[in-house]
Amino acid sequence: MALSNSDVYRLTGETLRRECEVRGLDHNDPVRALRQRLTDHIRGAQMDNTAKTEVTQASDSNDLVINTDITDPSGVPSASRGSGADAQIPVLVELLRPIPHLTSEEPEAIMRLFIKLDEVHGLGLVEDRVFITRILQLVSGSLLTFLGNCLHVGNTWSECRVQLLSEYFPHFVRERMIRDLVVFNLQGQGQNLRAFINQVFSTAKFLQYEVSDQELVARVVMNFHPDILAHAAFIDRPRTIKERYQAV
Repeated sequence: MALSNSDVYRLTGETLRRECEVRGLDHNDPVRALRQRLTDHIRGAQMDNTAKTEVTQASDSNDLVINTDITDPSGVPSASRGSGADAQIPVLVELLRPIPHLTSEEPEAIMRLFIKLDEVHGLGLVEDRVFITRILQLVSGSLLTFLGNCLHVGNTWSECRVQLLSEYFPHFVRERMIRDLVVFNLQGQGQNLRAFINQVFSTAKFLQYEVSDQELVARVVMNFHPDILAHAAFIDRPRTIKERYQAV
């Protein structure tokens, strides 16, 4: 029986338990919990279908065949395994939901997207192949093909990130972005101080700006708005990330 999310809320308790049982879901909880579980399951299936459709379209246009079914070394699809990681997929879906679809392949736009994705990936909710599959819906064009290739050859997220820098951020582009977004990135009047600091540090990390924390902290302090610097003159100069937050 094909169900939509709205259909779930019209089911009786008995029908709801039967639908959960058919899909291999736990069907012994209260009705409210079963509705949420079935809704999450349907939403996850819809996202899988969307991701597979986009990858297939990219494959047709680039002679690339990608199988996005996630398998373990034994060859068993993860969707058929009752692993604990499966329970984290709805959480991952909700964290990815607010992230907008990438509409430009400008380096700055790609960087902003992947910085946000790095934050979600850092939570360690799912394995890398599942994570990469889930983010296919956020990209299109050459980036969709790029991520599809990462899946095809079995790259980890870290390996995928290294290749992304190599292909989309050649040396002269990274130098320009480091200069504009890290070294000479002046805090704007009224710009949130913590947001400004985090922006500089996340950009430096993504672009692999190889300086010590102390040097980067010093550069950030130098670029504070004059109004902030007037107050900073009365505190000890921070040398580490921890001291920087204490100063803020």
